[in-house]
Amino acid sequence: MEPVIIDAGTLEFSDADMTATGLLIPFGVQCRSNLGMFTFGPGDVEIPTDVTGMSLNIEHRREHVAGGITKVWEQPEGVFAAFKYADTPRGREAYQAGKDGTRKHLSAEVANVRIRGGKALPGGVLFAGAQVERPAFEGATLLAAEDTPASSEWEDPNASRESRYVTSFTDADGVKWKREETTTTTTQTTRVSDADEDEETETDPEDKETTLTAAETPTLIPIPATLLASAPRGTKTAMAPDEIDLGVIFASIHALKTNDPYAAGDALTFLGALADIKVEAAGGLTTPGSGILQPAWVGKLWQGRRYQRKFIDLGTHTYGGIQLGGRSGYVMNTDGELVGEWAGNKTELPSKGATTGKRNGSLRRYGWAADIAREWFDLEGGADVIAELIKLVIDSYARVTDRAALSDLFKIASAGDGAALSRRIAPKALPANTPANAQYYPAVVQLIQAIEAVTDADDTPSFAIVNPTSWDQLIYTPKDLLPEFIELSVGVGTGEASVTAGGQTKVVVKKAPQAYFPGTKATDPQTIAGAKGGIEFKELGETPIQLDALDIARGGVDKATVGYLETFGVRPESFAFVGTPAA
Repeated sequence: MEPVIIDAGTLEFSDADMTATGLLIPFGVQCRSNLGMFTFGPGDVEIPTDVTGMSLNIEHRREHVAGGITKVWEQPEGVFAAFKYADTPRGREAYQAGKDGTRKHLSAEVANVRIRGGKALPGGVLFAGAQVERPAFEGATLLAAEDTPASSEWEDPNASRESRYVTSFTDADGVKWKREETTTTTTQTTRVSDADEDEETETDPEDKETTLTAAETPTLIPIPATLLASAPRGTKTAMAPDEIDLGVIFASIHALKTNDPYAAGDALTFLGALADIKVEAAGGLTTPGSGILQPAWVGKLWQGRRYQRKFIDLGTHTYGGIQLGGRSGYVMNTDGELVGEWAGNKTELPSKGATTGKRNGSLRRYGWAADIAREWFDLEGGADVIAELIKLVIDSYARVTDRAALSDLFKIASAGDGAALSRRIAPKALPANTPANAQYYPAVVQLIQAIEAVTDADDTPSFAIVNPTSWDQLIYTPKDLLPEFIELSVGVGTGEASVTAGGQTKVVVKKAPQAYFPGTKATDPQTIAGAKGGIEFKELGETPIQLDALDIARGGVDKATVGYLETFGVRPESFAFVGTPAA
C-alpha cells in the first residue's frame, strides 16, 4: 500500500535559523491530482504527536532530503507544519528556492488515504512533506517572505484566499497561447446554535480575472504527481462502483504519455493498486475458455523449404514418353582384346569373336488419390487449404522418386546385376612408404579410391555419395591432411562438397542417410562413386500427372496424382563402391 502525496502551499521563512512554516493540506479545497478532484476536511488526516523522522524532501524524491518537520498542527484552514532546513548544500538550496519562488509550494505525503464521492475519508496518516514547484490545490499559493502574513491571519476563518492558475495551448494557426486565471475566494463561518452543526458556506468568487495572451514560449504545466497508490482493500476482490474514478485512470495514462518525470513513476505505482482486471482468469474481465479473446489467424505456417531433389540428377535425367513394354538395349562383350600382334608376310591374321548382352530397364509407378467434398471448392476459405494439400502431394512425389533414384545408384554401384555388395572394393591402406599414411582420414582415402576406380573403368567420374560417418570425417579433415594436389571444398549445412584433383577433375560429393547403404556398417565410412552417363532416369514430365473427376452422386471431387520413374542401368562398370559390410 503506497501513500498519497497532497500538494498544498504557503510558507513563512525565517533566515535566522533556516526555518519555515506553511499550509500542507487546505480543507474544503478541490485537489487537482491523478486521482481526479477531491477534498480534505477536518479530522481526515491523523496529526502525529511525535514528528521524529518526518522529513522534507524535494519533489517527492525521498532520497533528496532537504530538512525535517519540527511541528504539525490543525487549524480551521487546514493542516499546518513547521520545517527546519538542513545546513547542507541541498538544504540551503531548497530554502533559497522557496524564498525566491523557484520551488515555492508545499506537498504533504499521506498514507492510508481513501476517496469516496470526491471526498477523502478519515484515516489518512501524515508522514512526510515535500517542496514542489506547483501545488494541486486551488488557492494554495506561496507568499514571498516579505509578503508573508502574520500567524494571526492564518487563524482567521474569514480570510480571503487568492489563487493563480496557468495553462497553455496552440491554436490551429500554430500560435501558442497562455491563459492566466486569478481567483479570490472568501469563506464565511457562522455559529448557528450549540445544538446545530457548524455551517460553512463558500461565497462565489468575488473577483476572477482571466488573461489570454499569445506567448512565444508558454509555461507548460505538468500533471502533479499527487498520488502513489490508493488505500488498501484488505481481502476485497473488487471495488465498489463509487470507489472507482475513471479520471484516475485517464490522468495516469496521460502522465505516462507526456513523460512527466515525476508523475509517470507515480502513475505506474498507482495503477498497480487499482481493481484487478485479469485476462482469461477466474473473476477477470475474460474467464478461461470464454472465447472473447480470439487468436490472430495467420494461415499456413512455414514448414521449411520445399523438397529439392538431390540424387536423381546425378545420373542422366530426362523427361518424355515411356514405353509400356519397358526399355531394353544390348552391349558388346569380349574376352580380352580383339586385336593382336600379326607376323605379316601373308601369315594368318588374329581373329577373335565377341558376344552381346541385353540390358533392361525397370519401371516404378507412383500415385495418390482422394475423394474431396465439394464444399472445399464451392465455399469460401477452402480452396487455399486444398491447394496446399496438392503441394504436399507433389513434394511427397519428389521425395519418393529421388530416394528411389538413390537406391538405384547404390545398387548399381555395389551389385550391378549380381548379388548385394558383389562389386564391393574393400578399403585398403596406402603403401607403407607413402608419407603421412597413418594420418589420412579413412573417408578421404575411400573417396579417392572410389573415384580412381571409375577412372580405371574407362569413364569420367562425376559424383560420389557418402554415408554420415564418412561425411563427418570429410568436413573435419584438416587441410594439411589432404594428399597433395587434392582440393576438398565443403558447403557446411548443404550436405554437398566437391573434390578437385590437379585442378581438372571435379567430383560432386553428397551426403545420404545410412538407410540407403543397406548391408553396410554404420560406424564405418561408406562411399560410392560413378559417372553421369552410367545410369539413366526418365519421367513422363517435370511434375506428376494431375487427374480430376466429379463424384456427382456423393457431391465430391476426385483428385489423383500419378507418376512414373524408369531406371536404366546403362553401364554398371562406371560405378564403384568402397566400404565395409555389416558384421
